[in-house]
Formats: sequence, structure tokens, C-alpha cells
Amino acid sequence: MGNSPPMAMSNADTPSESGVNSSQQKGVQSIHRAVSLLRVIAEFNEQGISLSKIAGIANFKVSTTHRILSTLNSEGLIRFDPVSKIYRLGFKLFTLGNLAHQFTIRDRFRIALEHIAKKTGDTVYLIIREGYDSLCIDRVEGSSPIRIVFDVGMRRPLGMGAGSLALFVFLSDEQVEDILLTNKRRIYDFNGMTIEDMKKLISLCRNLKYTLTEGVIDKGVTGIGVPIYNKQKDIIASISVTALSEGIIRKQHEMIAKLIKLEIKHLGYRSY
Repeated sequence: MGNSPPMAMSNADTPSESGVNSSQQKGVQSIHRAVSLLRVIAEFNEQGISLSKIAGIANFKVSTTHRILSTLNSEGLIRFDPVSKIYRLGFKLFTLGNLAHQFTIRDRFRIALEHIAKKTGDTVYLIIREGYDSLCIDRVEGSSPIRIVFDVGMRRPLGMGAGSLALFVFLSDEQVEDILLTNKRRIYDFNGMTIEDMKKLISLCRNLKYTLTEGVIDKGVTGIGVPIYNKQKDIIASISVTALSEGIIRKQHEMIAKLIKLEIKHLGYRSY
């Protein structure tokens, strides 16, 4: 055989650098296309949109569009109605967006919660709305915290607690009525309050311009809550303080509400 030189491998036998780059480029392109399709569906999400229209707006082939949409649908990022043949955004996408929203709000208002807890010595909560529930996304305990089982990640029906009330009592009468009717049974099961009881409490809170609960969740516990409005005048969250009723006199209710409102204002938001 002799000392013949080893046979050189062809380009087809070894992965070329250009081949790797080409594969990476295709992956990036697929992500860009998927995001483009999500944007199109989001624009028409209320009424839904068909495959052909999505492909036309995105300027993709129908076959390519269908392939990407099938993957997004299997991941729960979009929903396909087999009867009407239209697409809408999926629940998982809303869940992901809501998680990002929670962390943004939590980071932004953490310092306010710490200031309030330090000045009052009480437990301070940051609450957001999720449908017909209220969700605790942050909590800071002061020097004299009370032991109430409402930890970060826990939910309650809207209306149960000062922070929860602050998320909806200042909305329109129609919106308030909808929430009360939807949560009627849950509220009654939670603490025995009827819709009439809730309406009296809501009237009181509207007159005060902050929410006040005394023994609504736990006997002997008072809660004071204030909504947080963004620049579009939407309520995005609420801050509330809970304390033992015997340790907080009537005139302190207004003082605590003013303190919460001041902290909200310092961060560039409104409380009314």
C-alpha cells in the first residue's frame, strides 16, 4: 500500500462552520416568524383571525404560517377554534405576561411597602387583581406584625380584605355590580357577607376615599387599603396595612391612608 497520504474528508463528511451558522440562522428566523404571527393574532384577538388572513398580513406562505401556528397552539400560546377556524391568543401567553407584570410591580413598589411597614410597625401588602380574585404579590412585616395567613401567592375573592376591596370599589357601578354578582357565593362562603353587606361597605369606602375593613377577614383586625392608578387611570394594584383593631384608634385610619397615598405619589403614581 505504501505511505500514501490519508484520504481527505469531503465537506459533506464534516460539519462546516457555514452549516452551523445556517442552522442557527434558521432557528432565529423561526423565532422571528413566530413572534410576528403572535403580534398579528394579538391585534385581532378580540374577534379572532383566520389562517389566510394571518399569512397575508405577515406576508408568509400559508403552509409556513400553518406549521408555526400548529407549534404555538400545541404550546398553549395561541388557541384554535376548529368550528370557526379562527385563532386567538392562548391562556399560557396571558399567564406569562401576568407573571412579568407581577414582578415589575413588585420591584417598583417594594420600597414603598418597606417605608410604610417601618413607620406603622404593621404588616403591609401589595395586591393585584386576577380576574375575580385578588392575589398577594408582596408582603412586608413591621416591628409588630400580626399573624394573618395571607402569604405571597395566595388568592382571595375580590372584596375580601382592604387591599382586595381597593382594587374595585372605585370602579364604575356596573363593574362593581358585575364583580359582586360573580363572587356572591364565594364571598358568602368566605365570611358570611351578603351583597347588601358588601354594598354598605363599598359605600363607606367610597366616602372615605380609601378602603377600611374591621373584622371582615379576622375578628379584631383592621385593614386600610389604597388603590394604585397608572397614567391611563387604570387600577394596577393596591397597598394595604393590617393591624390589631385594639392597637389602632379611629383617627389613625386617615393617617395611615395618607401615608400610603404619599408613598404611591412619591413613585409617580396616583391613588385616586
